[in-house]
Formats: sequence, C-alpha cells, structure tokens
Amino acid sequence: MEGYYEHNRDTETFPSCWVSENNTCLPHFHSSVEITYVLGGTIDFILNGRGGTACAGQVVVAPSYTVHCFTTQGTSRSIVLLAPLDYVPSFRRHTAHRTFAGSVWDDTDPQHELLHCMRRLCTLCSMDGREPPELLTKGCLYTVLGVLEEGLGLKPGEEGADAFLARDILQYLDRHYRFNVTLETLAEQFGYSKSRFSHLFHDYFGCGIPEYVNTLRCRRAALQLTQESVSLTTAAMNAGFESMRTFYRSFKRVFGVSPSEYLKKNGSRPSRDMLHNPFYLSGGTLLP
Repeated sequence: MEGYYEHNRDTETFPSCWVSENNTCLPHFHSSVEITYVLGGTIDFILNGRGGTACAGQVVVAPSYTVHCFTTQGTSRSIVLLAPLDYVPSFRRHTAHRTFAGSVWDDTDPQHELLHCMRRLCTLCSMDGREPPELLTKGCLYTVLGVLEEGLGLKPGEEGADAFLARDILQYLDRHYRFNVTLETLAEQFGYSKSRFSHLFHDYFGCGIPEYVNTLRCRRAALQLTQESVSLTTAAMNAGFESMRTFYRSFKRVFGVSPSEYLKKNGSRPSRDMLHNPFYLSGGTLLP
C-alpha cells in the first residue's frame, strides 16, 4: 500500500477523473490538485485541519500538498478529478507561490462549463489505460481550473507548521501502522503530551488514532485479499491485527460488509475508486 504521501499519484503523467458513490477517503496528500464536484447528497471534508460540509452543486478544491479527507455520513455521489500540475504547465506557472483563496465554490449554473467539462473528463480518462486525447483533455482541464480560479480567486501560498506536522504524522503511520502504534508512542515520537497530541490528531484527521490505524490495516488486508488470494487470517496478520475479532469488527466498520462478503463481491477485481486512489473507501461507477 502506498504511503499517505501518495507516491503513486505523483508518478502519473495524466489526470484521473471518475464518479464516486458515497465518497469516503483517508487523509492523504499529493502534488496534484484534487477537485470534488458533489452531484447529490452531502460530503464532509477536512482540508489542513479545517472542516466543512459540501452539498449538491458545490465543488471542494484541495490544492497541492493539502492534507485532506472526505466522509459520507448518509449517501453521496460526486465526480473526483485529480489534476497533475505538470500536465497543465501554464497553470502551474500562473499559480507559482499562490493557491486558491477558498476551498468550496457554488456552481450556480450546473448546465454551463464546469460540470460539462468534468463529465467529459470522466469519459476521456476512462480509456482502459490508453492516453487520453491531449487537446481535448487539456482543454477541459484548463477550463475547470480557470472557472475555479475565477470563482475562488488566488492568494499567496502560506502554510503553518501544523500542516507540515500532519504530513509527517501520515508518513510515519504509513511506515509503522503494522506495528504497535498507540497514542503514547506517537505523542513521544512527535514531542507532545498525550492529551495535546490526541486533540491535534482528531482536529486534523477527524478520527481517533486506533480507528485510523485499523482503517489503514483494513485497506492493506482488502488489497491482499483481492490481489494476492491469501487467507483471511494471513491478510489480517500481515496487516498488523493481533486478533481476528478486532479484524472482523474493524473491517465491517470500514467497508460495511464482512471480509468474506467483501471477497465474494470484489473477487480479484478491486473497486474502481481503489484502482484510482487507494485511499478511497467506497466503490466508484462511470457516469451514464
């Protein structure tokens, strides 16, 4: 499983765009701009420790290297677009040392440019591994970024120390989640009291440390079950679980089904969202 710094995303040359049902993803960051257009329902989000809720017709923008996560409490449907800045060099130069001035934009005319271009990108980016047609893809992507810049504006790029700390925590957990990670060990590692670190962790990532670590372990187990055909016990132990009871309970919380039911449903074919981004916890579908 790739680290919470999304190494695999930053090696991709082309944008990715897909539809996500019940969008829920673990906290992560990457150099690509991540744009989420909510088609229906509501989605809770946290961007660099600041939370909010987006509903249908709203667009959430996570700039480069912003630690972000999404949660659907009920149901939601959204388009997720990941735009590598190297694919749009003019925009990269234009926004050097600047970032979007806001995080959420209201699309007052869904029949106009933005939604049309994101739907088009869904089609262009789902060509079974083939390179998307460059002119059409870049044209749609520049339009999306241009509309959002006009709507949100730009400001000087500034980051506080907490943002860098959040990234360090994510990278540390990626390397150690299979071991005995506790509040005590993490607080000591980063030089905080247990109470202060617990509050900081929850503010930035929207959950407690045990829930977060066990979610990581469940993701690894799910990938092993679908891609390596290992037994449930082997997958659980390899992921860092010390008891099958904890594994079953955590897996059901994360995926909504038991490991056996998940394996029957997915077999050797990971969900579309998992293929696009291993931090997403829900299945994705193509736009009709």
